[in-house]
Amino acid sequence: MAKCGFLGVCVASVALGSMAFAQATNSGNQSQFTCAGGATETCHPVEMTDAITPLEQQQGDLAVNLAHSLAKEKRYGEALQTYREFVRVFPWHVRVREARENMARIYEKRQRYDLAARQYEELYRTLGVSQLGLAYNLEAARLHELQGHEDTAVRIYKELNAIDPNSETAKRARERMEALNLVQKSGDYLKRETASDQSEKSSPQKE
Repeated sequence: MAKCGFLGVCVASVALGSMAFAQATNSGNQSQFTCAGGATETCHPVEMTDAITPLEQQQGDLAVNLAHSLAKEKRYGEALQTYREFVRVFPWHVRVREARENMARIYEKRQRYDLAARQYEELYRTLGVSQLGLAYNLEAARLHELQGHEDTAVRIYKELNAIDPNSETAKRARERMEALNLVQKSGDYLKRETASDQSEKSSPQKE
């Protein structure tokens, strides 16, 4: 029996083999045309509707389901590795969003807020200015706050408010900016009070 690494199944191996076969099969159908951002060269025109086959869809589903099972068993390291492999091998799969969401949750559980934010940022880049895309960007800002990167969070909040001021996402962004502003004012007040107390203690006492 072939060994398939820590996963215990050959999902990734089969998927990679399938992709290599597809590339080899398509290599004979190359055509000369101008590629995006470059001069005329040999390129592989691919229609997005043809980007994934039923077999690859099934293989991707198996990988995501396996990652979900590992996460439920709290085998987070293995789950993350499986999700990452799935996203790398099947970047066009319909469940990539689902995988990135779960990766973000696991990273947050492990207090890797930077990596969790990165997943939401990738989702925002993919979905763009849409209701869901903006919600993902809001989540990224929240995680930047948890890292102590208030400046980055505020920049995102301002962008969200500017894009669609009447949206629920913008409302929540304004609430967070107000909260951060209040915290900053409170911090400044406490600093002034502390400095004043220290000044009084250090000044000479009059008899």
